[in-house]
Amino acid sequence: MYRTDATRPGAAPASPLRLVRAVHQVFPRGGIRIDDDFSARHFSDLTAAYGRSYRPGLVEGGTGNDFALMARQLVEGLGVPGEDVGAAVVAHATPDLDCRRAAATYLSDAWPHGPLAFGVGEQGGVTPFTALHLAGACARRNGMGHVLVLVLDQASLPYDPGTRLAGDAGVAMLLSTDDRPGPRPVVRVVPGVAAEEVPGELSRLLEPVLEAGPVTVVTGPGIDPPRDLPEGTSGVRPAAKGFPCSALWSALATADLQEERLVLIDRDPLTGDLGVCVTLPGPGES
Repeated sequence: MYRTDATRPGAAPASPLRLVRAVHQVFPRGGIRIDDDFSARHFSDLTAAYGRSYRPGLVEGGTGNDFALMARQLVEGLGVPGEDVGAAVVAHATPDLDCRRAAATYLSDAWPHGPLAFGVGEQGGVTPFTALHLAGACARRNGMGHVLVLVLDQASLPYDPGTRLAGDAGVAMLLSTDDRPGPRPVVRVVPGVAAEEVPGELSRLLEPVLEAGPVTVVTGPGIDPPRDLPEGTSGVRPAAKGFPCSALWSALATADLQEERLVLIDRDPLTGDLGVCVTLPGPGES
C-alpha cells in the first residue's frame, strides 16, 4: 500500500494517453452475500472503530456486487486485448463490498502475463483524476502500450455512509500510448483548494480551454456551477447524483470525443483537492 498526494499544478503539461474507448454500466442488485459470520464480525469491528453502528438491515437481501465482479463485466464489455495491457488501475470512493476479494487481484490474473494492477482510494470524487494521472505516469515510465482505468461505485453498505448512494456502477477506460489521432484526457489535480478559492482556481485552469472554442462541462457533486465556474461558461450539466465516482466519468462513454471538447470537474470537500480533466479531440493541443 502506498500513500499518494494530489498532483501539483502543472505537473502534467500533456497527456501521454489516447482514449481508445470507454464503457459505462449500471449493475442490477448482485448476489454476493455479506451477511455471513465473517462479514458480521468484519463490519462490526470496522464500524466500531469509526463510531458508527453495524446495521445489516440496510443491505436489501444481504447481497450486492463487489468490485471484482463489476471489473470482470466491464472488461468484457470493453473488449480489452489483455496481452497488450501493461497496467490496470481501479479507482473508488466507496469501499469494496467484500474485503476477501479484490478487483486488482482479479485484473492481475485475468489474462496470461496479467498487468500490474493496483487500486486508488480515499480521495472521494477526485480519486479517478489521480488514477488517470498515475496511469499515464506508469505507462510513460515503463513503455506500456495500453493501460486500463476502472472507476467503480457500490452502494451495499451495512452502515450509514453519511451520503446518499444510488446503486452500483462503473466506467472502464482503455487508453493507449500510441501517437495516433484521438481524444486525449489531460488531468490536473490541485491539492487543498478552499471553497472560496475554487472560482479563481477554475478560472486559471479553464481560461485557455474556454478561449479555444465550445466545450461541454460536466460537474461532480463537489462543484457548485453558478458559484464556481468562470462567468459565461456554457454547456454545463451536473453528473447524476448518488454515484460519487462513476457518474462524472460516464460522460466519456456517451460523448462524441472525436469532435467534442469535454471538461470534467469535481472537488473533495474533506481535503479540498480539485480535479479537472479536459478531453481533447486530438494530439497537439494543450
